[in-house]
Amino acid sequence: MLKKMLSPQTEQPFFWIIVILLAVIAVYNWIISLLALILSIGAYLLTRKNSNERNLAMQQLLDSISQGVDQASTYAVQNLPIGIAIVDMQGTICWANSVFRDWVGELDAEQQLKQILPNLNLDKFWGKFGSFFETMRERQYRVVYKYLQTEEASEDNYLILYFEDISETETQKRNCLQTVPAFCDIEIDNMEEVSKGLSAVQQATLWTNVNNCLLDELTALGGFVRSYGNAKYFACLTHKALQTLQADNFSFFEKIRKIHTVNRIPVTISMGIAAAPEERVVAGRADFNELAEKARAGLDLALGRGGDQAVVYEADGTPHFYGGKTRSVEKNTRVRARVVAQAVRELVDTSERVLIMGHEREDYDSIGAAVGVAHMARSLGKPVHIIVSKQTDAIQRLKEQISDRPEFKDLFISAETAESLCNAATLLFVVDTHRPYMTVAPNVLDLTERRVVIDHHRRSSDFIQKPLLTYLEASSSSTCELVTELLQYYQEEVELEKIEATALYAGIIVDTKNFAVQTGVRTFDAASYLRRSGADPEIVRALFSSDFESLKNRAKILSAAHISEGIALAICPPGVKNAMILAAQCADTLVNIEHVQAGFTFYELANDCIGVSARSKGDINVQLVMEALGGGGHRTVAGAQLKGKTIAGAQEEVVRAVRAQMKENHAKEIDKG
Repeated sequence: MLKKMLSPQTEQPFFWIIVILLAVIAVYNWIISLLALILSIGAYLLTRKNSNERNLAMQQLLDSISQGVDQASTYAVQNLPIGIAIVDMQGTICWANSVFRDWVGELDAEQQLKQILPNLNLDKFWGKFGSFFETMRERQYRVVYKYLQTEEASEDNYLILYFEDISETETQKRNCLQTVPAFCDIEIDNMEEVSKGLSAVQQATLWTNVNNCLLDELTALGGFVRSYGNAKYFACLTHKALQTLQADNFSFFEKIRKIHTVNRIPVTISMGIAAAPEERVVAGRADFNELAEKARAGLDLALGRGGDQAVVYEADGTPHFYGGKTRSVEKNTRVRARVVAQAVRELVDTSERVLIMGHEREDYDSIGAAVGVAHMARSLGKPVHIIVSKQTDAIQRLKEQISDRPEFKDLFISAETAESLCNAATLLFVVDTHRPYMTVAPNVLDLTERRVVIDHHRRSSDFIQKPLLTYLEASSSSTCELVTELLQYYQEEVELEKIEATALYAGIIVDTKNFAVQTGVRTFDAASYLRRSGADPEIVRALFSSDFESLKNRAKILSAAHISEGIALAICPPGVKNAMILAAQCADTLVNIEHVQAGFTFYELANDCIGVSARSKGDINVQLVMEALGGGGHRTVAGAQLKGKTIAGAQEEVVRAVRAQMKENHAKEIDKG
């Protein structure tokens, strides 16, 4: 601006004004005009000299300021609170500022970025702009990368990396996330059983002991606990406290189990817990209503699996199970059976047609329960069909028993036929399973909106969606036992056909191993009712009879079994007929061997699948072992189907899971001692 003001262009107007004035004066007196010209020239030269001196001083000042700015900018680039590194296409660090060098140490002349960040793939970032996160020397960084392309030649292109140390921010973020609340729905799941027969004072003492134990454990972790009903609680914990409980495998459950009364039944609790996913918390989208609903769903899942366990919903949205090591206690009350029976009757009465299906490769518990439900529908005059898979021995032998009965004509149908019968008024019963993918016809589930689930297996996370009614009792011996109880309350006069009673009786026999496993008072009550209704043990014996070839195969499998550290393993040869039934029979035999705690039989299935039949004497919970492999069942009887595995690989996974559980049980025994 100053140079512009003092430039020749700005002086020209003044010059011409002076010339005009001197010309005018010269007209009147040329002597005065000459003197004025001399004075003007002298004044101009003096002014010009002073102006040049000022310009020189100003230029020196500007040069000094510019040099200072260059030094400041250089210092700023070198000492910014972020690290800067420039790399070429070969990944060589061409230049780095002092901050980056302080973080990584001295750099060699041909230092490769790969040596500092071995997991970094520069090819993924070359020619692009963006950012990523990286850990370096136990500190966390946000790295912004920018591609720099020079005009001279493409081989001189570079990638500039700006490293921002976010370690402190991430630490504060983690600390903040540790305080995010987790909601807990808690219930003493066997309060009715443990308090039965106690006086009012004993019941109050029992409740106080459980209440104090629960409060002490959760408040010690900084939790908030409130009772909102009979044996029910709601609690709020920090995420850090939840992680502490998970790391300890909810060991305070054991303290509560030690609280018992004169009837020696241990007290057990169930918990449903939901924690908000971190990404939703960071985004400010945590929904407490959703957390409360998930906590309630977790409690329902824990209760459906037999209680005495915690179900935790975390970031991935899938439930994680803790506990569940005790046997389910049989409930002596039949109030629920009566209520469910009436609800079933109303649903059947308002339906146009009834379809029933169990799990694939049906056993007698599955097919027997289906026959019992079919009687309920037929007694109300409703068309009823049982959807069956490929003909198993159980189905074929039962068909032979009812082939001459007109009322059972077209009772069994295929999945394809069932699909054509589905409409809005169709009622679908699913028995002896609650997992959609294990049913005979998963497509039928999608075609029917009115669904009822009756099962005795511990509830898993992949439950059939939105059933109208669920009757799931993990303490029952079999689904046939549950259906038999429903029949007794379904209507006043129940007249079972002999073969129907026999099918239900066979289902109880097969799941209890002839009343030796998971058998309670209600099991014998159901069996006696079926015997009075005409169940024939001779027909049951005929249904369970084995041919000589199966007997030889079973002997061959058992003779080749391997026993180690209380674990018995056996393998069915490829191509054996009825491999699933044979495997179950062999597993039953293995677990009866002295010093064997658990028996597992492996067999090949179609579609590159390996089946596992698991049995236990009780100390090892084979249900948890099979759940880890995608299966399920009960504490002493369980199974799984593994896709894409070899028998050797399946054996390794089973042995690893069993030994981990045995190690955990041993550690608990030491703690008790």
